[in-house]
Amino acid sequence: MIKLFQFLPLLLALSVPPVAQSAEGARVRVAFAGDFLPAGSAGPVIEARGYGHLFAGVRDILDSADALVLNLETPISTRGKALEGKEYTFRAPPAAAVGMAEAGVRAVWLANNHILDFGTEALFETIGHLEKAGIAHAGAGCDVAAAACPANLPFPGGTVSLLSFSNTFPDSYWAQDDRPGTFFGAPGPVGRAVERARAAGQGPVVASFHWGAELMAEPKEYQPVLARLAINRGAALVVGHHPHIPQPIDVYRGAPILYSLGNFAFGSYSKKVWEGLLAVAEFGERGRCVLLEVYPILVNNHEVNFSPRPISGLEGQHIFEALTAGIDRTEAEVAWDGERGLIIPKKE
Repeated sequence: MIKLFQFLPLLLALSVPPVAQSAEGARVRVAFAGDFLPAGSAGPVIEARGYGHLFAGVRDILDSADALVLNLETPISTRGKALEGKEYTFRAPPAAAVGMAEAGVRAVWLANNHILDFGTEALFETIGHLEKAGIAHAGAGCDVAAAACPANLPFPGGTVSLLSFSNTFPDSYWAQDDRPGTFFGAPGPVGRAVERARAAGQGPVVASFHWGAELMAEPKEYQPVLARLAINRGAALVVGHHPHIPQPIDVYRGAPILYSLGNFAFGSYSKKVWEGLLAVAEFGERGRCVLLEVYPILVNNHEVNFSPRPISGLEGQHIFEALTAGIDRTEAEVAWDGERGLIIPKKE
């Protein structure tokens, strides 16, 4: 009860949505999900229930946001050949793009270790299906310049710019000046890309990294370095994925860092993956993240059948508090309201 009363003024304030007095003062809410694979073991379920099933368990959360962005961990294609010697190669059918758009997906990150599983032909087909469905994309293209371009989501209050970097192997997937592929997250290119996006846009820049190691509960040493570099250059939020499980959350200079959201709807029956995170970031004046809502979600497909659902109550609180224990309370206020975690960054 002490904790509840301690944060009661904060929770009451958050229960009243902000009213936008003008386009300049409008706030934008964007939901971010982790690794998404609408294929593999999920194929028969999708065929029987449709793509909407993958999002149904968190529909209320998604409906509270203006857009959904996630990491597309597969090409969407019928072309190409699987990369020889790679243990896991994924591919989703063209219908996946339409299904994602109908579910509210507005943009996807492509810089990951699976988007070229069926070669460049499949990559280009993926981009074509996404664009036809009205889904923006970032992180992969015909060369490194194209892969470095942000996905821009326009809203009345400005534009949210999404950058996508891959720090995972195989390195043959990384784009070069004369080679299609993904945008490798080396420090120099990361800093320059964030600066360009911040200078060109009228709103927040979100830097996404596919990094770390699978099933690793803590970030590798280079992850905080890259995250802070991106924030120092102007990113309002850093979002990570690839480990398939959640990693700790931090706040640096008023910008949240989600080191790993873990899985969302992922076409695998792995028994090693139980929880993920769904985050909703609210961006306010000058492109700052003024509120981050964090929803622990159950993603073990033996229980949820490829339709993640929220973990609330004490179980969700334990997950959230463990992941946010390292946040410096001079950087942000942190609370749990029974259904979600609340992180309010303090102004720099």
